Amino acid sequence: TGAVRSDTCEEFRYDLISPIGLREVARACAEGAAKYSDFNWERGMPVHDLLNHAIAHVYQYLAGDRREPHLGHAAWNLLAAIHSDELWPHLNDGHLRGPGCTAPAEP
Repeated sequence: TGAVRSDTCEEFRYDLISPIGLREVARACAEGAAKYSDFNWERGMPVHDLLNHAIAHVYQYLAGDRREPHLGHAAWNLLAAIHSDELWPHLNDGHLRGPGCTAPAEP
């Protein structure tokens, strides 16, 4: 057709994200919004808390618990941890292990 498009998205492959996995993350978002309100989590959640919940959901799934969509909840928590790590580093100070798995300093 002669149309031209920039190649700035080549670093990211959004087209390879599973729509099924994304649907389950969206389901977790809807459940959280209904329970806590839209964007409640964007008031700030520390990485250690998000990872703790993600790991708990993974272990509940591994234990055979299928009463809720644990994998979608775990994925949501991991995505939120990435968000927190980038945008709210001050919430994470003193809570995460350092290089070599060193424990955080006592407050």
